[in-house]
Amino acid sequence: MPVESWLNPEDVPDFAAHATAMVDAALTGSGLSRESYWAAVRKGYNTPYNDPPRKEAAPTRVVPAQPNAIPGPIAAAVEPVAVPAAVIAARAAEARAL
Repeated sequence: MPVESWLNPEDVPDFAAHATAMVDAALTGSGLSRESYWAAVRKGYNTPYNDPPRKEAAPTRVVPAQPNAIPGPIAAAVEPVAVPAAVIAARAAEARAL
């Protein structure tokens, strides 16, 4: 059945007036104007389902990752402390006991 046969041409103005009244009733108290309502409908209808890929303004230079060390004078480096073998053996025995 073609779409044209669904409506009688003389009924179209009545349907349009009824639809306009329904939209106006829905907008009453919402604070929206007819123009803003139809602008939102057009935007929703014309918006694609998926967001477009983001465009970057200009290629940015990537800064290499910095080490987490705090810079300081080389001479101020702390020398490693020698741990006595007895302390190491005691800690190992403690760990085995757990």
